[in-house]
Amino acid sequence: MSEERFIDNDNGTVTDNQTGLTWLKQDSRQMTSKWMHLEKAERFAKEKNEEKFGGFDDWRIPKMEDVKTIFDKNYNNMDFGRNQIFIPKVFESGGADCTWTDTINGERAMMFSLVKGRSSWINRLGDGPFAVRLVRGTRKTE
Repeated sequence: MSEERFIDNDNGTVTDNQTGLTWLKQDSRQMTSKWMHLEKAERFAKEKNEEKFGGFDDWRIPKMEDVKTIFDKNYNNMDFGRNQIFIPKVFESGGADCTWTDTINGERAMMFSLVKGRSSWINRLGDGPFAVRLVRGTRKTE
């Protein structure tokens, strides 16, 4: 019997045994009831570190490569609008359909769609329906 890939740690976090990364079970919108641009997302990470959320103080905005590890068209979850997103069911449903990444170019930052599995450049101070799913740890390499 193989170990499950995604483990609910019962403290608001989820561990991916394949990558070694630990994710917030909820995204920033679910935790704050607010949308946030990238600078607010960075403050959100700082707050989670200060409160040692889940027992950790190294939460960060995910790298593009990190986010791609939880996206898979075989997964079936629902976003805040009850639309399908492709992340594991272990993550609480009702989150955003995208997440910020730490890729920045001037006034723009890379957003990753959990619907289409693609990234796009967005104004990093944009007020759109944007959120972040924080992560911690270093991704294992194959």
